[in-house]
Order: sequence, then structure tokens, then C-alpha cells
Amino acid sequence: MSKSLGNVIDPLEVIDGCTLDTLLAKLDSGNLPAKEVARAKKDQEADFPDGIPECGSDALRFGLLAYTVQGRDVNLDMKRVVGYRMFCNKLWNATRFALQFVTDFKPTPTILEDLMSSGKMASRDKFIISRLMACCDAVNTNFKNYKFGDAQSAAYAFWMNDLCDVYLELIKPVVYDTSEENKDSRWAAQASLWVSIEAGLRILHPMMPFVTEELWQRLPGRGTLGDSEPETIMLAQFPLCNDAYRNLDCEESMEITMNIVRACRSLRQQYNIANKVLTHYYVKMASGKPEDSAKSQTDDIKTLGKGTSVDINIDDEAIPKSVGIIVVDEATTVLMDIKGLVDYAAEIKKLEKQLSKASGPLKQLETKMAAPGYETNVSDEIKATNVERLDGLKKKIADIEEAVTNFKNLAALEEEAP
Repeated sequence: MSKSLGNVIDPLEVIDGCTLDTLLAKLDSGNLPAKEVARAKKDQEADFPDGIPECGSDALRFGLLAYTVQGRDVNLDMKRVVGYRMFCNKLWNATRFALQFVTDFKPTPTILEDLMSSGKMASRDKFIISRLMACCDAVNTNFKNYKFGDAQSAAYAFWMNDLCDVYLELIKPVVYDTSEENKDSRWAAQASLWVSIEAGLRILHPMMPFVTEELWQRLPGRGTLGDSEPETIMLAQFPLCNDAYRNLDCEESMEITMNIVRACRSLRQQYNIANKVLTHYYVKMASGKPEDSAKSQTDDIKTLGKGTSVDINIDDEAIPKSVGIIVVDEATTVLMDIKGLVDYAAEIKKLEKQLSKASGPLKQLETKMAAPGYETNVSDEIKATNVERLDGLKKKIADIEEAVTNFKNLAALEEEAP
């Protein structure tokens, strides 16, 4: 930013929002030469065609912390700040959504110690507490070393990747089940969630002070945790890592589980299976620890993969032929039964349309590369680009043709089935 160029951004304009007309009027009221004003207006219109949206101070602070990894020179992208405003919304909505899971939960002053010694925790509960401890360690270490951007990144990853995308989804069936036999599992899930949110808000507080204070005050049990309970999150102790609560085995197990879940989701997307339709999965994987991990978390795979059941390493004869297949890695393959779920004729028609669209550019490129003088008149850089594009088009066409063949085979198998 340079005052002489007229592109200085007032933090209040980011916090409260600002229209393009206001930005342009500010240039007119300055002391820049007319030529510089015209150039600055052109830049403002290009950078902020709709003005600057209201982002709030938390999003601005969080965004500026992210930029500290670049050093003192910051190439501020307002879209990134707007993205952190969306993170504030996500934080608010996720916490408010999670609070419905713990409305009947009563925390204690020693809730974390009570949870870890309860013997009631499932692998998913141990996973989220382990990731919380890892986040505490990373944030504290980075704050100590003045690496504020890395601290911001660690806190963001815990909330988005571990808590919102994984754990919140996993515990829905557990907390909704209020039966007596599920009492212990439900309590462990509620306690793990409460601890993760409460500590997660304290971790974020120096970086996002306003939204974290508001949400922290709304946590159930506030005001009932004894005389030592602080009145505000500002006076609460900053979370510290307890290495005894790290569980690398559960983290590794969850990584194996999530690889399978991602494959399940990919299969559903590939065959356009609606979210409300549950499917049957078959998993082939290496024996030993990977197999044990997957078998111990089949319920979690069903929850996140939207499955009716998950069979792991059963006999090949028991797996139907009408399956979609995706290879996760050299040791894991996921199959999904698609019998009765896919309109093969419609899918083949769509793929053949895509094939027709891809064939035209391929023929044009092949004709161009085979033209007289191509080898002598075209630069090596363009040749390399064309070869790369040619390979990409050929692979795309091969993939489409393979998919068409697969659908035709599946359609034939379904017709032959009694």
C-alpha cells in the first residue's frame, strides 16, 4: 500500500464494509494529482468492483495473522479476509449446532481428567482429544517462537479439519441415541465435544477475541464450575498440551478410516448417488493393524460414508458383481454395490456426450501437430505444452471410454441376474 498511489486500505473499511463510491470519493478528497487519481480509481474499480464487504475485526485480525508467514511485505488479498469472515460464521454455526448435543450435559471442574479416566471413550473420542492436545502444543510452541501465522494455521486446521469435518459428524448417531445401553458412549461423546469446544475457543481467543468470548459464555455449565471459574475467557488459563492424552494409534486409525470414507464419498459422487440413499460397501485391505483399525470403526465409516453396512475382507464370492470400485492405495480397495441405484442408459448417454466434446479438441490438436513445418517453426515451449495437453486429452478420453464400458458391463450383468 502506498499513500502516493491512493491504494491505502483503512482497517475500518474492512471491519464495517465500504461501498465502491465511498472509496472513489475518498480519492477525490485527497491531494493526489488528477492523473494519479484516475489511475487509482481504475485500480480500485478492478480490486473492489462491489466495494469492500463487511468482515468484522475478528476476521481482519485472523487474516493479518495468516499473512505474518510472508514477512513484513504483505500482498493483502481481500478475498482471503472474506474467507476468514466465513470461518467466523462457520465457528459460530458449528458451535451453536454442537451445543444442542450437550444441552443435558453437566461439566465438572475436572471434566477432562474425569473423561480420560472413565474407560468409556470410543476411538473417535480419543482421537479428538489427541488432536486437541496436538493443537495446544503447536499453538503454544509457535506463540513462544513468535510464529503467529503458524499458530493461526494450527488453530484453524483443528476447528475445520478435526472438529467440524470429522468429529461433529461422527457423534451425531451417538448423541441422538438416548437409550440406556448407549448411556456411557453418549456421555463420553458429549464430554469430548464440550472439552474440545471449550479449549478450542480458548486457543482461538487471542486471535479472535470477540466471537470466542460470546460463544464461550454460552457453553452449558457456565457459572456452575466452582469458585475458580473465571468470569470471562480473557481470564481463563490458556490451554496446555498434556502428552499423556496424546494417542497416536487412534490418530493413525482415524486416518485409515478417513481414507476409506473419502473413497466411499468419491464412489457416491462418481455414480451420482443421492445423499438420502444409503449404500453397501465392501473393503479389501491389508491384514493386521489397518484391518483392525477399519473393523473397529465400521460404524464411523457407515456414518460418514452414508452406508447401510460395511464388510471388510469378506470372501470374493460374497461380493456382488454389480459394484463400483476405487483403489485407495496399494493396500486398500473400496467397492460399492450399485445394483438398482444407477440408470445405466442415462449415465452412458451423458458420458458419450462428454466423449464427443473431448474428441473434437483432440483431433484439432493432432492435426495441428502433424501440420508441415510444425517441428521447425514452433518453439520448444509450445511443443511441450501441446504434448502435455495431448496426453491430458487422451487420458480423459480413455477414462470416459473405460467408464462407458464399465456401465455397459454392469447393465448386462443386471439383465442376466434372476
